[in-house]
Amino acid sequence: MSKGTILYIGGFELPDKNAAANRVMANAKILTKLGYSIIFIGIDRNLSYRNELQYTKQEFEGFTCWNIPYPNNNKEWLKYLTSVDLFSNVIREYRDIKAVICYNYQAVAFERIRRYCQKNSIKIISDCTEWYGGTEGSLIFKALKYLDTTFRMKVINKKVDSLIVVSDYLASYYNNKNSIVIPTLINMVNKKEPIYANNKVTKLIYAGVPFRLGKPLKDRQLAKDRLDLAVLMLYNSFKMGIDFQFDIYGITREQYLEVLPSDKSMLDELEHRVIFHGRKSNKVIQRMIRNADYSLLIRDDNRTTKVGFPTKFTESINCNVPVITTKTSDLHKYLIDGKNGFFIDVNNNNKDLQRFIDILSLEADQINEMKEFCYNSDIFNLENWTDEFKLIL
Repeated sequence: MSKGTILYIGGFELPDKNAAANRVMANAKILTKLGYSIIFIGIDRNLSYRNELQYTKQEFEGFTCWNIPYPNNNKEWLKYLTSVDLFSNVIREYRDIKAVICYNYQAVAFERIRRYCQKNSIKIISDCTEWYGGTEGSLIFKALKYLDTTFRMKVINKKVDSLIVVSDYLASYYNNKNSIVIPTLINMVNKKEPIYANNKVTKLIYAGVPFRLGKPLKDRQLAKDRLDLAVLMLYNSFKMGIDFQFDIYGITREQYLEVLPSDKSMLDELEHRVIFHGRKSNKVIQRMIRNADYSLLIRDDNRTTKVGFPTKFTESINCNVPVITTKTSDLHKYLIDGKNGFFIDVNNNNKDLQRFIDILSLEADQINEMKEFCYNSDIFNLENWTDEFKLIL
């Protein structure tokens, strides 16, 4: 018998079209194990505010998901940031709503939902995984983004009943609130055995969108992932005689160079060693991760990376592939150096370039030992986190 219904609302594209979807689906699986029914309100980029039908209702893996369009202009953004119309319609369909979880939700709409829940004795929970600082875009966009983020992080999140946060940094910031730390989990069905390395050439992979696309990036430190530094480290390794194959999924070569045109000569020189595949389905990406020797994820150490937790790390470990990464977020709690990955310091220049070269030069049996370690690990098993969720419900 169900303990009641939990409404989970946010900018996720179910079932697995963005990192947010992976997180909320995993959390929903845990909540289901605890006896709750989960209803989603997400987004669908195939919908349009200009159509008469502005929302859809779908079923994914036993969950009901209502979707609204993703905004494409200023008028639509204003509606998206402030409207709670679909929330109001959906919540009337269910008589046993026990809690509403808002995932990184836009501040004005979030506050309206919070007040509704408070008035109707419904528990309101914030699922908080990000706190962006500087951003690219017009002055108006940057101002709106700053106000929205500040209001959510410094005001609304301090008024909710509980928080699900993704890092110790956020738990410390909200130390007077009832909060639990849940890294970004992924519901992996039927975990597959490792695909072992053969050392014909070291294969690395990156999957994601590292920065805003469409125009040159003035400040590279505003990039979420420093794919440019990953390429630079590989370029320097290549100049030292190291061969490799670096597969990049999520963007094309043209999209990369539109943002970072000065990297063209470096990519030209690397030739076939760096391959851009563009956007692919999550199923394809997971298959290609399993075929890699390492995932490569470079991030700057700043507030944004301290707050978040990289889905790419969880996904790679779940695919039995060790991760070469920088020490950000809570990764030190999950990465065991030499067992399921390696930490490198991109600011340590020659010393860590040599360390990086040594990693790329490991024998196949050493890489395969790490793949076995990842396979036998259960650090991101959903079962491990059920007790945490009990604390906020």
